[in-house]
Amino acid sequence: MKMNPWTLSVLLLLAGPLGADPDWHVEYPDSFCVVEGSTATIPCSFTHPKVHKETGAVVDRVERVVWCPKHQICQGPTPNVYDSSNVRADSRFLYLGDLVRNCTLKIIKTVKRDAATYRFRFETNGGGYTGQKGVRVNVTVVKNVRLTVSSTDGEDLKVRSSVTDHVLKEGGQVTLTCTSACSFHQLDVHWYRNGHTLSETGPALHLSCLTNDDAGNYTCSLDSSGQKTTSAPWSLVVLEDEGRNKCGSDWRVTVPVVSVLLAVFLFLLAGLVFAKRSAPGPEHEIVYSEVVR
Repeated sequence: MKMNPWTLSVLLLLAGPLGADPDWHVEYPDSFCVVEGSTATIPCSFTHPKVHKETGAVVDRVERVVWCPKHQICQGPTPNVYDSSNVRADSRFLYLGDLVRNCTLKIIKTVKRDAATYRFRFETNGGGYTGQKGVRVNVTVVKNVRLTVSSTDGEDLKVRSSVTDHVLKEGGQVTLTCTSACSFHQLDVHWYRNGHTLSETGPALHLSCLTNDDAGNYTCSLDSSGQKTTSAPWSLVVLEDEGRNKCGSDWRVTVPVVSVLLAVFLFLLAGLVFAKRSAPGPEHEIVYSEVVR
């Protein structure tokens, strides 16, 4: 069966370098979900042989890397979101990888049109290769839940707790998890208490050694401003535990004991200093012996 040159060239491009073997490889997840407006990371790695199997040429450097959506080949003038040889690539797509092995891509503030199958291609001094499988990125819209009682029905973004009770004692601990209809695969999640930004980020917030300062309404957001895609609040009440501090030690007993011991130590130290100053020195002993004579 005859095959026209164009079809043959396309098949070769899809397969990578002529005579490609398993050493030419791109690895990324099949697909994952991204919440609109959030920042997500596509993990990716690639490998290539040290020597071209067919030509025997040494493959010792990667000269160009490209990420493109909705295209099988990802080569030449194909529209792309990142091209290491083009400084005018889309600024929302950041290449976190290198020219050695890592091809990770970060998507900032995703929008609906970002939904696509993305493929990575790298070109070396001995040939090029495109990760044919690609990774499907699905973008889902999460409702913004305003802080009202009626809006909690059907919300997409929620704060879930590791405990069933909202009332905890001092010294206790709890882990809050931000969840949605879309899985949080390396998403940037921001946390707030009573509307104030917390320094902790990530899908999970761990609170330990609880004190009354930890009490309040906790919300999570996929937007650093806290104005978009914000969850309904999860309220935490911390009860004072008589005789214990936030980490469970008996401070009402410990503090007085330490105070007494410190006072005794200072008293003994003062007595030692006073006794040392009152003791006769060598010159006093000489004078005394002369008087006796």
